[in-house]
Amino acid sequence: MQALRIPNDRRARLLADGLLAINSRSEEILHGLTHEESQFLIDAGEAAPGDAAALERRCELALRHEQARLRIAFADDEGSADEEFRLRAETRF
Repeated sequence: MQALRIPNDRRARLLADGLLAINSRSEEILHGLTHEESQFLIDAGEAAPGDAAALERRCELALRHEQARLRIAFADDEGSADEEFRLRAETRF
C-alpha cells in the first residue's frame, strides 16, 4: 500500500473521521481525489498559503473532497433508510 505522508496524530484524526480511503491501486487517498491530489491537499494544509494558482488548486481539491464525502454520506443514509424500511415492513406481517 502506498500511504500518504501524514504525521501519525493527523492520520489518526483523519481515520477516525472516515476521511481516508484506499483506492483500487492500493493507494491511500482522501475521498474523491487521486493519491497525488490527496498529498498536495495535505501538504497545503500544513504550509503557508502559496501563490494564487496553488491556492486555487487547494480550494478546488478541498471542494471535490467535500463533495465526495457528501455523496458517500448521502448514499450511506439512503442505505440505512432502506434497511430501516425493510425491517419495519418485515415486522408488520
